[in-house]
Amino acid sequence: MLHKLLPAFIFLLCSHISLAQSNAILKGTVTEGKTPVPAATIALDADYKTVKIVVAGNDGRFEIRGIPPGTYTLTASSIGYQTLSQLIVLKAGREQDIRLELTPASQSLEGTTVTGNVYKKDDDIIDIKKIAQPVTVITKKTIAMLGSRRLDEVLREQTGMAIVNDLGAGNRSVGVQMQGFGSEYIMIMLNGQPMNGRFNGNFDLSRISVSDIERIEIIKGASSSLYGCEALGGVINIITRQHINTRQGMANVQYGTYNMLDATLEGETPFAGDKGSVYLSGNYYRTDGFNVNTPYLKEGQTAPPYNSLTFQGRSKYRLNDVHTANLSGRYSSRHSVMDRNYSAQPFRDVLDETDLNLGVSLNSNLRNGIRLLNRYYFSRYSTDQEAALLQTGKVLQTNRFTQSVHRLELQGTRDFLDKKLSLTGGAGGDYQGMDSVDMYNYFVYLQANYKPAEKYELIAGVRYDGNSIFGGKVNPTIGAAFHPSQKISFKFSAGNGFKAPTFAQLYQMFTNVSTGYTVIGANNFEEKINILQETGMIQQLFDVAGDIKPLKPETSLSLNLSATWKPFTNTEFSVNGFYNDIRNQIFFRPVGLMKNGQPIYSYFNIEQAFTKGIEATVKWSPLNGLSIVSGYQYLDAKDKASLDAIKSGSLTVRADGGLRTAVVSDYYNLPNRSRHSANMQVFYEHQPLGLGVSLRGNYRSKAGFIDQDNNGFIDPYDVFITGYFTGSASIRKNLLKDQFTVQFTVDNVFDYTDHLMPSQPGRMFIAGLTWRFKQNMKP
Repeated sequence: MLHKLLPAFIFLLCSHISLAQSNAILKGTVTEGKTPVPAATIALDADYKTVKIVVAGNDGRFEIRGIPPGTYTLTASSIGYQTLSQLIVLKAGREQDIRLELTPASQSLEGTTVTGNVYKKDDDIIDIKKIAQPVTVITKKTIAMLGSRRLDEVLREQTGMAIVNDLGAGNRSVGVQMQGFGSEYIMIMLNGQPMNGRFNGNFDLSRISVSDIERIEIIKGASSSLYGCEALGGVINIITRQHINTRQGMANVQYGTYNMLDATLEGETPFAGDKGSVYLSGNYYRTDGFNVNTPYLKEGQTAPPYNSLTFQGRSKYRLNDVHTANLSGRYSSRHSVMDRNYSAQPFRDVLDETDLNLGVSLNSNLRNGIRLLNRYYFSRYSTDQEAALLQTGKVLQTNRFTQSVHRLELQGTRDFLDKKLSLTGGAGGDYQGMDSVDMYNYFVYLQANYKPAEKYELIAGVRYDGNSIFGGKVNPTIGAAFHPSQKISFKFSAGNGFKAPTFAQLYQMFTNVSTGYTVIGANNFEEKINILQETGMIQQLFDVAGDIKPLKPETSLSLNLSATWKPFTNTEFSVNGFYNDIRNQIFFRPVGLMKNGQPIYSYFNIEQAFTKGIEATVKWSPLNGLSIVSGYQYLDAKDKASLDAIKSGSLTVRADGGLRTAVVSDYYNLPNRSRHSANMQVFYEHQPLGLGVSLRGNYRSKAGFIDQDNNGFIDPYDVFITGYFTGSASIRKNLLKDQFTVQFTVDNVFDYTDHLMPSQPGRMFIAGLTWRFKQNMKP
């Protein structure tokens, strides 16, 4: 019913759009100090596409007429000068005159300057330009060029990131890896607020449509000092529409292989004389799923058929010159069905998910230079799962799960010493409830950014996290940036991370019907195992079961050292080395057998593990409109306890010739971690023709899948996911003054699949059409 009401809803919103309103005029002067800069190029971009472009005269003056009112990114560039970008709001029927001051390239510290307003967020004060850890920003334009539909499709093509399955939690459990950290250590955020809903710690990124994403901010390494305990391995912050000053709408539909349908409708408008704005969107997505394990799975899919419906909205209203109120909401539902036929008793696994996120905030820009943000956030994620025999309908298992979070936070920031010193801080708490179990968290944090000179920046931060179960922990962060010249820059960061065990790790009791195993949380293991023994369901408990203790929080030390070299204006080399030391890492291992012969698992802390490696990226723009980006990562991720046991000669491997004593070189990596990964992206955009083309390739070397001989580590004789290469391509064409866009995409061109990667589809052909309609736009 909801998907039938969605088109009518957006149509009513957009029916109020007026197609007749006066255009704006922008005039200005480009200078270096008080001296005009002749022949500078001035460009206006909207929705990450160039709308107008002019060249300034010998006196530095320029004029752009016939501009539809709205918010634009204004860029000024000239040979020998640093490029300048800033946001500008143009109102209907008005003329605006501005002054753009460029910095000579010989004096600049960065190849491109982005003003604070470009990355300003309405409902989050934390500024990514002030983060000590390595930061990557994926823009809406890049997402569009990729032709991606869901968030996992975007991230799998980024340097140092991998999308992997956790088969122990079922084929729906798909997560992201960064710097060797699994998804359970990476915080997924929506406009600066954490999202809920994980299978065995993995957040399924395919739940998130990219249709209304303005950009994605990625922070690698321990970020607990600003973002909290789940950010032990990094942060992925999804930023939706922020700046709305024009009435406009958009309709997009994509259809492709596996009967995939992705349909989106969006509408936005200012109101009350531009004091307020509202943005509403709806997305419907469906797929028949696919089967990449045909030799063993005769009927059904390794990736389930599902359909999802998502509504999202944002609104803000300027109460006065000081205060602005913001309201945001997101509702998503997904229904998936998996038919499995590995044996004589095929069964059907049905899962219904709902995800609700609501936020309200008050943004205050005080006259003394202080910016305050008071915000409340509510999140609720629930699942209802049932597995039943296909032939008889007998219910094998039901599993219902609900997690709710109420979060209250105050953020503040202020600059001192003529903006040489910037302080950012906050305090708050949240209440988390899962079924009958509750937990409270509280926190306070402060970060200082100090620039004693133009070439140097020092960063220091500290955060205290308290937990109603595990007490408190202080997490400091330090960092430094050094720019010896315009072409070279260095950055260093060191930070502590902290992660409390999840509800599932503490209290879960779950049986996976597809594989038959049972998982019991560590903190109630004795109680639950006694119930199973009393009912006669236990065949054997291993000795290790006696070592199960209440779990401790995990902590980490994260080090990053990066360098960037720009030998030419169109070329950039960057490299980042990282080391992460993790203590009390939580993992699960078999502790017994059920009467049906299937294993029983529970959770343990291991004393110490580490990940280390290097990432390198090259960006090159040999021609106007052509950009080439390539990246590589080397990763070494191991458990120190296993390494020490190997060095002491106490572990063996089951080699081809029989058992032998293990040596250090036998230890490959932690499970599902590739040593080598690489990617390349080629983008070409010809603006006069409205044509865009992208070619991409991704390589991932082999990764350990199963510790077949149960010696506690991945060795050369275990089961591996084979190394592989995938390629994708996309072409798009704008028509009728950019009102329409047609796009054709081929994912996984070479049709590579592996039954050990059940979420990797085969070759997909996708065709799409986008229609944009706004004020003053006529066919």
